[in-house]
Amino acid sequence: MSRDEDALRWEGDDELDRATPRDARVAPAAAAPAAQTRERGPQAIRWLALALAIAATAGWVVVVVANPVEQPSLVGLALYQLGELLAVVGPFAWWFVVDRLAPAARRAPWWLAGLVVTAPWPLVAGLLA
Repeated sequence: MSRDEDALRWEGDDELDRATPRDARVAPAAAAPAAQTRERGPQAIRWLALALAIAATAGWVVVVVANPVEQPSLVGLALYQLGELLAVVGPFAWWFVVDRLAPAARRAPWWLAGLVVTAPWPLVAGLLA
């Protein structure tokens, strides 16, 4: 039998008729503690990733303040400052985009990649040298 024909049958609808509106309100409340337990792990990773993004943003601010650059032209200066702005905003923007667009199960690898890509490497290299 095809799926189109299944839609025209009434078999299996008896279970739906037995449920009451009160059952629908009680069932999610009973399942809430289990859902909260499962969410604690991803929430911890979420806040850790946010803290690392804020730290990377602060690192870029340190790099920008510590390395003033003069450009010979106004256009060059504007483009350089745009690059600095994007470097400062980049870690937090990466965290925000991953938080909003990635499925919960796949956020951690994306946040890890963002940490590597948007890290303030000039600051890290200066500290390691």
